[in-house]
Parts: sequence; structure tokens; C-alpha cells
Amino acid sequence: MRFLTSALIAEGSSDDRFLPFLLRRSLEDVCATDFADDVDVDQVTVLRRRQRPPTVPEIIGVVEANADTFHLVFVHRDQDGNTDRVRREWLDPLAEAWGTSRPERWVPVVPVRKSEAWVLADGNALRSVLGVRWADADLGVPGRPRDVERIGEPKEPIRRLVDRLGRPIEDFYEELAEAISLDVLTTVPSFLAVRECTVRAIADLGYRPRRGRTS
Repeated sequence: MRFLTSALIAEGSSDDRFLPFLLRRSLEDVCATDFADDVDVDQVTVLRRRQRPPTVPEIIGVVEANADTFHLVFVHRDQDGNTDRVRREWLDPLAEAWGTSRPERWVPVVPVRKSEAWVLADGNALRSVLGVRWADADLGVPGRPRDVERIGEPKEPIRRLVDRLGRPIEDFYEELAEAISLDVLTTVPSFLAVRECTVRAIADLGYRPRRGRTS
């Protein structure tokens, strides 16, 4: 039995209420389906020092302050529709600063718009958690899950849900993270990219791939 520890450095405090639970489920699924080792997946620990999005030096500083504690570190940044800027100003500098000698492996978590878009991928999960019978269109859920990445401002349909419910949607984030279908989410390209990066990172840690699953 191997023990896998991980951490999350997210862009905003609301992401801390959603992403850790979703990423742990994804980790458990990856370990069960792609690797031959028996793995005990620990909860994803939130690392946060400031309310604003951390800079690359701050991310490295947080990792170094927790050296030898985590095997994987998920680092989240919303693209807000600007893929080139995020790569130029954040992904590439972070990869360079991280280097190749650190024992931890890092996994970028980069929604095309915002992580809230992933909340809108699964209408059944929303209905179950919110206790409503509204149609997908009334929930702001698109016809195809992958089309959540086309929603210019995913916080808007969520705001409308809040107005109808009379409660902050953040109150439901943990339950939604536990309820959203991973099969549905893997049809969303940005989430699929997270899963694929996770597989590569775990393989790089020396976990044994299942035959035919991981090279």
C-alpha cells in the first residue's frame, strides 16, 4: 500500500471550498483505474497565505515552506479566456522556477474561464444537491458539458441560482464537488487536461501503471 499526499494552491478562497474535494475524487479515480499499486489517497490540503492570487515566487515559497510534506501539488489559476497570457505570465515561469530537482510534482489546474464553470457541467448533480427539479437551461447548464468553457462569465448563471435559492452557492460547493460525475467532467477539455497531467505526475513518482493504461 502506498500513501499519496497532495496539496492545493488556488487562486481564490472560494476555490478552496470546491477544488480540494473534487481533486481528491479525481486522484482516487486515477489511482484506481490507471495504476496497479494499491494507493491510500489522503485529503488534498489547502495551502494559502494571501487572499489574492499568489505570484510565482509566492507559490515556490509556500512549497518550500512545506518541503517533503506532499507528493503532488495542484496549482490553480483561471485562464479567464486568455490562454496565451496565462501561459506566458504564469505557466511557463512556474515550470521554470519549479525546475526538475524538486521531489514534489506539480499539476496545473487551469479552467478555460473559471473553476465555477465546472459546477455547471452536470445538471443532475446540481438538481440533487440543490434539491430542485429545474431543467438544465434554468440551471445554466449547457446542452453539452464541454460547452461550459464557452460561457463567458460562469459566475452569472451561478449568481442567478443564488438569487432563486436565497443562499450562497458556496454553501453547496463541497457537496457539489462530491456529486459531480467525473465521467461528465472528463468530457470538458480543461478538466481532462488536469486528469492527464495528474496521470503523468503520478507515473513520474514511480507508481506502476496498469497494462495498457499509462506509458
